[in-house]
Amino acid sequence: MFGRTVSVYRQMTSAGPSDSAVGDGGYSGPVQSTTSPQGLQLIASGLIAEIQSGAVGRRGQSAGTLPTDVVYAPTWTIYIPSTAVGQYTVRDRDIIVDDEGYRYEVGQNYWNILGYKLTCIRLEA
Repeated sequence: MFGRTVSVYRQMTSAGPSDSAVGDGGYSGPVQSTTSPQGLQLIASGLIAEIQSGAVGRRGQSAGTLPTDVVYAPTWTIYIPSTAVGQYTVRDRDIIVDDEGYRYEVGQNYWNILGYKLTCIRLEA
């Protein structure tokens, strides 16, 4: 059943002691580094997984939308068994990269005794 492999990345952020300050505090958000231009930190790699298509997605809501227009933002469900990764490893907004090079952003992570069920949106290049 689990015939794919994935890696989990997390956005690196800059957080400091001034984060609790009110008003003009220091920057505390995504950062880029010289080692990872995308600002991503590898959390886990080589994890076995199953990737399945989820909901079809949505059509545009503008007046010029046609019934034959391509949908956007389809969801994907990624299953990672508990034997591959521990609980609390994957968070919402983590980036999953599969063995074919597709990138997914985790919208919802759900853990149970079988492992993770991740509801994701595939990211464009």
